[in-house]
Amino acid sequence: MHLYNKQNTTFLKTLLFVFTLFYTSVQYAQGGKVGVDFFITNNNKEGIPEATLIIKNAQRQLVYITDEKGYEHIVIEPGVYTLEIFHISYKAQSELLTIAAPMQVTKRLEAATNQLQEVVITAQEGKGLSTKSVINRKAMEHLQPSSFSDLMELLPGGLSKTPTLTSNNRILIREFGQSGQQYETSSLGVQFVMDGVVQNSNVDLQTAVKDKSQKGDFGSNGVASKRYTNESGVDMRTISTNDIESVEIIRGIPTVSYGDLTSGLVIINRKTGQTKWQGRVKADGFSKMGYVSKGFSIDPTWDLNVSFDYLNALSDPRDLFEVYQRVSSSVRSTKRINFGDDKLVWKTNIDYKGTIDQNKSDPDSGYNSVDSYRSSQHSIGFSNILDYTFGKGSLFDKIKLTTNVRQGIDDIKQTLFVQYSGPRAVSIAQEAGVNEGYYPELSFVSNTFTEGRPIDVNAKLETNLKFSTYSLKHAIEAGIDYKYSYNYGRGQMYDLLRPISEGVTTRPRAFSDVPAFSNIALFLGDNVKWNIGKNALSFYGGVRVSKMLGMDSSYALSNKVYIEPRFITQWELPKVVIGSHVLKADVTLGYGELYKQPTSSMLYPNKMYSDFQQLNFHHINPEVRTVNFMTFVDDLTNKSLVAAKNTKKEIRLDLSYAKHEFFINYFDEDMPTGFRYSTEFRRYDFKRYDTSGLNLDELTTKPSIEDLPYRDVSAFGLNTYRTNGSKTYKKGIEFGYTSPRFPVINTRFTLSGAWFKTLYTNTVPSHEKPNKTINGISFPYVGIYANDTGFINSGMNYNLIVDTYLPALDMNISASLQGMFFRDEERAHREAAPYAYYGVDKVVHPYLDSDCTDMYKQWLVRDVSISDNRANNYKFDIRANLKVTKRIYENLRASLFVNKVFSYIQPYYFDGVKVERKDVTAPYFGMELTYNF
Repeated sequence: MHLYNKQNTTFLKTLLFVFTLFYTSVQYAQGGKVGVDFFITNNNKEGIPEATLIIKNAQRQLVYITDEKGYEHIVIEPGVYTLEIFHISYKAQSELLTIAAPMQVTKRLEAATNQLQEVVITAQEGKGLSTKSVINRKAMEHLQPSSFSDLMELLPGGLSKTPTLTSNNRILIREFGQSGQQYETSSLGVQFVMDGVVQNSNVDLQTAVKDKSQKGDFGSNGVASKRYTNESGVDMRTISTNDIESVEIIRGIPTVSYGDLTSGLVIINRKTGQTKWQGRVKADGFSKMGYVSKGFSIDPTWDLNVSFDYLNALSDPRDLFEVYQRVSSSVRSTKRINFGDDKLVWKTNIDYKGTIDQNKSDPDSGYNSVDSYRSSQHSIGFSNILDYTFGKGSLFDKIKLTTNVRQGIDDIKQTLFVQYSGPRAVSIAQEAGVNEGYYPELSFVSNTFTEGRPIDVNAKLETNLKFSTYSLKHAIEAGIDYKYSYNYGRGQMYDLLRPISEGVTTRPRAFSDVPAFSNIALFLGDNVKWNIGKNALSFYGGVRVSKMLGMDSSYALSNKVYIEPRFITQWELPKVVIGSHVLKADVTLGYGELYKQPTSSMLYPNKMYSDFQQLNFHHINPEVRTVNFMTFVDDLTNKSLVAAKNTKKEIRLDLSYAKHEFFINYFDEDMPTGFRYSTEFRRYDFKRYDTSGLNLDELTTKPSIEDLPYRDVSAFGLNTYRTNGSKTYKKGIEFGYTSPRFPVINTRFTLSGAWFKTLYTNTVPSHEKPNKTINGISFPYVGIYANDTGFINSGMNYNLIVDTYLPALDMNISASLQGMFFRDEERAHREAAPYAYYGVDKVVHPYLDSDCTDMYKQWLVRDVSISDNRANNYKFDIRANLKVTKRIYENLRASLFVNKVFSYIQPYYFDGVKVERKDVTAPYFGMELTYNF
């Protein structure tokens, strides 16, 4: 009963902090004991985690372990003790310590010679249940990244790339990737979590009125479209790495506490604790960056971290008119409060992030100098994390509440000089039916504006319990996760009388008319450990149940409850002694189902307006000119759209011997319900009026359509809507090896790589209409084809890193040899003939062999050549990169990198013809200075 009352009182204290957010520092003694706070640091005043503290006298000996920031709080009786401090990478310390009252003890440890083994400048493979890559601060400092995109080089199968900071950088895990919007679910399904807060884009509706705002922009990657993030997930350009302490990129199966994802999970932990002022300046051929930060210790239990980051990047050093800028700033508070043996860590973060994408015409290029595009995205977020850890003997291990509110201010401004070669007519109707059109000026400046104001509210309450049943040790996680997002912006705004394009098929719509995104999930998981003789088994089983809230009952999602089971088991085999070292081996198997909900732009697309001219009478007398349209308004909403599902399976082997680490992992991922744009043709019936009988010389008023002869016309129109029609199937083998740092030469070898094979194809039929006119009549049939353009990409990448540490010079040097062993690219088999067709009557007919000779229907057979299904088999290539980091003075470090110092690309053969390949990208280099002061 006493234990129950104590836990109940502690829980009430926690709730007081949750709902009042009132800052109170509580310190007290129990039974004559006093509290002592220990802070163990290195020479750079950085906290040392997992340092062992031994406090002893003649009567007792107590052992404690510092937390991840080098802190430990103890409650002890006053007296004289011997304090001993141990850590594998630092020299041990021992001294007498007199404790008479509450106090803070700060100790600085000197690095030991074996600390060289701990200097890791590459990603480390996690040994736990989930397959993941862990990237620490040292690795990031040596890599010298400009944004999070650069870190992807460190994953198995990852390669260095010349940055493209003037277009969206979407993340891809375990695949080579396929361009275009049809297969973006892979990147949309990667969830980013920073300091426990989800970074989502569920109500990102930002699109420009016209994708290609510049003259000379052709293809799908226009000035605007290549920057969209509304359906591709988090843009990695927006995440600075300067404040990051560590990153976990979970490629495999995450625990059930994380959801609304399919492909992977990125967990970002930022710096906390006392640090010196730090400044970083980086420059390369594409960007310039500056950063400053400081960690303050307000008192022994309260730390405050502040930082500011600025990046300015160009698409090409010679082009000053296409610019990307990023500004980010953060204030992070960490307060530790002790209630006897219980501990509360209260984290409060205030974050600002702003990005500007800008493109304008070069006035010397011959284009109109008024053409410009500017996209700005600003956000300010407030997050609060209360992490309460219970003392020994409690059933509960911890309770954690994470809340976050983020307000975005997103704007797109476009200016385009429009000039027609002759009179044009446009419809300005905002409702379906017959309407009079408008003749705009032959030339004018069109200004458009897109205003988005997304607000995201996230709340997650989770608890962990630890207990034992017989020989089984349980670690249970359970909780509730709620996400709410709403965009109250005014949306796309422009002058209908001055359209940026005569082919605009939309009308202004306020984003505030789009319903909010609301999702709730419950989760429960258990990590069971069982020691059987010399074997150790770990089994994780959990389930996540989620549902969309507040949706109209006409949507399929309104009735869907998603259940996501996830199971992982790990078998730690008996250790084998070989020579003077021990061989450790772990085998891990996993199965998981993961779902990603469609975003608001998919669930609530803008309506499409199809304007058909019925009369266009452009008389020399402006008073009698008239144009008449029949306008059709199509709702492109697909209410049967559901969440994309990805099923993951994998098996992994981890080996460890004498600091040699090796892993190999086979994975299989099937996502048959990814999001894509599908097309369907609709029949439109309207009239064509004949003005040939009018006496033009005597005409003094506008002709009335009621007095004109006409003929009925039917035409096809293309509707595009979202479906669950994309299939992405991934399988492959990831591998990696890390050697110890060999003495004398102080060198470590790290080899990583992966074989990936990915199938991209459609799972819903494709509707296509030949772009032909026969006998002056538009083609009257639409073919239904079993497959669209699909792709099969496979290949193997490798990355060998040789890094050397020179103690005499305090310098790190690394050289990486990376590239691909092979790469095969082919199109998935594409049928030329349709399996069915329909005409303007919308009646579907099977396509027969006899239709191949019909005057019209023969053209439904698509042009599919032999080479369409023939693979490009690329051969071996290699590139060499060099990175150097040197401490010039105690607090000043200089770094230099040169990518593609050397490159070789082996020729390949296509259809018996030797094809020489040339590396068209130039070497990429830069340098940076980091100063601690």
